Amino acid sequence: MLDPTGALAAPSPSSPTGGATRGGRPGQPRTASGRRVLAGCTVILLAVTVLQRLALPLGSPVPVGMLVVLGVLGWLLLQRAVVERADATRGFLLAVAGCATAAVAALLLGELLSVQSLVLLLVVWCAFCFRAHPAAQHVYPRVLDRFEKIMVFFAVVGVAQVLSQFAGVWSYVDYVEEALPPGFTFEGYNTSYPIQYGSSVIKANAFVFLEPSLFSQFLALALLSCLVRRARPWRVLALAAAMVCAVAGTGMLLLACGLVVLAVRRGGWWTARVAAAGAVAVTATLATPLGEIILSRTSEATERNSSGSLRFVQPFQYIEATWAAKPSTALTGLGPGGADAAADAVFAATGLPLNFAGAPKLLLEYGVPAALLFAAFAYLAIVRRAPSPTLAVGGLFANSLLFAGLLQPQVLYVLLPLSAFFTGTRFEGRGGEPARLADGDVVAEVGPAVPGDGSGRLLPTLPAASPDGGLGSRPVVGA
Repeated sequence: MLDPTGALAAPSPSSPTGGATRGGRPGQPRTASGRRVLAGCTVILLAVTVLQRLALPLGSPVPVGMLVVLGVLGWLLLQRAVVERADATRGFLLAVAGCATAAVAALLLGELLSVQSLVLLLVVWCAFCFRAHPAAQHVYPRVLDRFEKIMVFFAVVGVAQVLSQFAGVWSYVDYVEEALPPGFTFEGYNTSYPIQYGSSVIKANAFVFLEPSLFSQFLALALLSCLVRRARPWRVLALAAAMVCAVAGTGMLLLACGLVVLAVRRGGWWTARVAAAGAVAVTATLATPLGEIILSRTSEATERNSSGSLRFVQPFQYIEATWAAKPSTALTGLGPGGADAAADAVFAATGLPLNFAGAPKLLLEYGVPAALLFAAFAYLAIVRRAPSPTLAVGGLFANSLLFAGLLQPQVLYVLLPLSAFFTGTRFEGRGGEPARLADGDVVAEVGPAVPGDGSGRLLPTLPAASPDGGLGSRPVVGA
């Protein structure tokens, strides 16, 4: 049915698919596929947060969160609630072929080869070849809402951690490590890290996150989700307060990346308002005891052997020196596991923890051609036709440059419910308007449109699914 403007009219709140408002409470999913996908995404979000530190000591540590996510994916496939993406599968096969070819070439040239690292790369990233069934993609706003609620809960925990330490009523105790036997948590991470050298106050990590920096990055993703959905302001304030208590620059970089994307999409007036609110927030932060510490870390990337330099500068310097010493490695890399071996060698020689994030790890281990193929697959699977370009670009930016997420599924898999599962769903539009449809797109519900809501147009929603999770008799909008 068409409205006077020529757009398809949205159903009423009593339609089979239910309603979901931006910033308000998303409606209950009304399809079999929708309920399954929402349940699966909820378990995935809990796995990549609550279970992030847990490992099974099976020779090398195996992330419990990865096993849970892959189990959920298998269940969703059996229930026909997720389907294969042909374009992502083709990109994945090309990327795998490129990495395997580079690994064999590196082996023939005398480099080391970690078969385990190559296999783990394939196992971890094959999950990005799937998306939710079209009849289930309208639950995307509700998935974001659940992610925000989970992170608001941990934000409160994180703020309480730091404030109680400053007040002197509690001294930091790692309850997760104390509760589990040795070997069942990941080692080698700065899980319990003081806010500055010599301080007895430990940065916020909400106990369950591997590091305060990863806690900060998850908070930044949740805060961007709130801005995309125009969620309640108190959620934004709670998440922002916890980011300050984490005292980690990577989350702020991720937030800045997402804000740039939103600024481009929403225009000058929105950007000016956010900039004004940001200025107030920065001023308030600098007035706290943590403000001076955060400010002192802004020049870390230019300081030799600082955490910023070891994360953002020296890995690329190492790659440049490796390519200069042995030009063939620019094409073939050092082989799977080469970045880990290099980091171990640097640590043994200097005691400095060189940190190879996703992009430098790909370049050093597989060379430029294979890294470009893999980058193209990651863009195709996560960013292209993403429901929220802001979250997709921000998440890929974090995986590429902020943390070693190439083979950290317990962290990387947050991008499945936030982006990859819902590619082709149009949710975040430009300038605050609902997203416009392209061929093959479906629409995440944004609530029943009413005259005078300011949108200027009404959006269609999906028909109900049949009991087995398939589409009903009506055609999918945009198909």
